[in-house]
Amino acid sequence: MPQTPGCHEPGGRSKGRGSLVARIEGAALYELVGWRDAVVAPDACAGIRPAEARENLLMLLSDDGRHGVAHWPAARNPTAVCDLGWLVGVDPRALFDFSGSRVRRSHTHAERLRTVRSLDVALLDLCAQAEGVPVWRLLGGEARPTVPAYDSTLYFEDLVSDESGPEHVVARAHQAIARGHRRLKIKVGRGHKWMEWPACTERDVEVALAVREAVGPKVELMVDANGGYTDYIEDAADFLTETACCRFVWAEEMVAGYQVAGLKAALKARGLEIPLAGGEGASTAAWCRESWPSVPLDVLQMDMCATGFLEWLEIADFACEHGLRIAPHNFGTQLGVAASLHLGKAVAEYLYCETDDSRFDAYRLPGFVLAAGEFSVPDSPGLGVVIEDPRDPPPA
Repeated sequence: MPQTPGCHEPGGRSKGRGSLVARIEGAALYELVGWRDAVVAPDACAGIRPAEARENLLMLLSDDGRHGVAHWPAARNPTAVCDLGWLVGVDPRALFDFSGSRVRRSHTHAERLRTVRSLDVALLDLCAQAEGVPVWRLLGGEARPTVPAYDSTLYFEDLVSDESGPEHVVARAHQAIARGHRRLKIKVGRGHKWMEWPACTERDVEVALAVREAVGPKVELMVDANGGYTDYIEDAADFLTETACCRFVWAEEMVAGYQVAGLKAALKARGLEIPLAGGEGASTAAWCRESWPSVPLDVLQMDMCATGFLEWLEIADFACEHGLRIAPHNFGTQLGVAASLHLGKAVAEYLYCETDDSRFDAYRLPGFVLAAGEFSVPDSPGLGVVIEDPRDPPPA
């Protein structure tokens, strides 16, 4: 894993055209339907899913015609209810403290913003537009010129049909490389639901080695078991031993959280030091403080859309204090990619942005360009997400 730089040193926030007060006048929530290049093959926990992508788009509308956007994770839970009526008539900048080198929640509104952490993505989109600066400026300034990313579409393509094999996972790897990626994450853990032991581990090894051989030594690889090796710590260690030549950047969710320390000990006994990643089911800095070091993760992966910007800044502070790295979980949401890239632009502890092949006609991300595994992040005001009106002709 690349060396951890020093703790983030936020850059100054440029003052923009923030003299006029614009207030929120409403909110709208849309379920968008997009597409993928192919069906989502099984992973350790889920079966085949269609080549259809869905995005929950939250739009906060201000009375000056601007809108702030975010992926709204609460919409995934049909019983989740969140009253946003309190925002009507509020200047979004009044919800935050901009007095320091990076934005924080205002004392008056901190509890409400902590309760719905993902809301600050759309709110800070509006604030940054009012200031005439990109969101990453509010988060602390430029920590790096471009943001490294990885592709996470290599699932169990070998199990889609009786005719499928490891070569179908390799084909997905080549597709990701063609899209501009130089880092790939491979799903493993076939023994959790789909194959008998020990054949499952042998297949995991076969696929990982096949991908490494196909993409060559310069492409970075990581592996994700979705907890598929839970209660099989020695098998997980065997897998990582037999694939040591793959030089994984990290091994993600190989086992349940309470077994992470045991897996680390098993790897150490084999002379291996492979960073362990996880935490995507969590969304707070409090979880980090309570769980580490009894769950000694090296890479923290809270879900980008459920965690929001300001909680991630607190998690990054925790990571800095303990010599850890962050790599937000994100799948199936391009709004989440945009938010994650702004975070990565501003935070030194940030490692890589997780991306996939989902796409949506409802909006564009101009200025977010992937080349040789690195994303450029625009310096246009706000998040830089352009909402498309279906009545308008497509751009030339």
